[in-house]
Amino acid sequence: MEKVKRVKKRKLNWKRILILLLILYLIAMLLYTFFTMPIKNIYIKGTNLLTDNDIIEVANLKDYPAIFKISKSKLKKEISSLELVEDVDIKKTITGKLTITITEARPLFFNRTTNKVVLSNNKEVENNNYLGIPTLINRVPTDILSDFITALSEIDHDIIKMINEIEYDPNISNDITIDEYRFLLRMNDSNHVYVNIINMERLNDYESVFATIGDLRGTVYLDSYNADNIIFEAFGSDTEEETNTGGEIKDETEN
Repeated sequence: MEKVKRVKKRKLNWKRILILLLILYLIAMLLYTFFTMPIKNIYIKGTNLLTDNDIIEVANLKDYPAIFKISKSKLKKEISSLELVEDVDIKKTITGKLTITITEARPLFFNRTTNKVVLSNNKEVENNNYLGIPTLINRVPTDILSDFITALSEIDHDIIKMINEIEYDPNISNDITIDEYRFLLRMNDSNHVYVNIINMERLNDYESVFATIGDLRGTVYLDSYNADNIIFEAFGSDTEEETNTGGEIKDETEN
């Protein structure tokens, strides 16, 4: 007679199942909380003319949405739509911190021809009461104007604020153009400065040049291709003085 094997039924270990379900639930809740966590802090850096509210409004951040639902590329595109924004860097942390670092385009001058303000990123915008910038009073060929903007954007902002008017004034003699890249700057202190695009960076030395000259007022020529010397001509005089970068002045008419 054959023996019948009895198969023992395994009892479900409800305790283990409950523990596993609890672990899965906790993981799910943790992931849900993590991905739906709202922005806790917004830090905006690098702005001078733009306000925090300008950026928060255009980026749709005023309701503090979930930080991990925010697309960095989309956020960058929205903020870059502001005319004064030249570059944007965005960082997010798992603690809900959002940091937006902005590089602003600087207002360089008011272009009287177009009745708009020219920015350092070569854009022209409406004049929203940008103060302390000079006025370009005449028309400049497009390619030369673009190069001028690029060069001027490298000049210290405090120096730009010392300029009252900018005039495109190419050096022409006997109908021959000697220097088509020359500009005349009328300064707020009543001095005049001739400078061309290639020597634009010499404007950064403006204050030290006139500190050497003293109380005289006149025209300084920074358009010379001799970088070692700066020519100065006082108003109402045919006398030209030459100063080197070390500050020594000599009167050329003495010889």
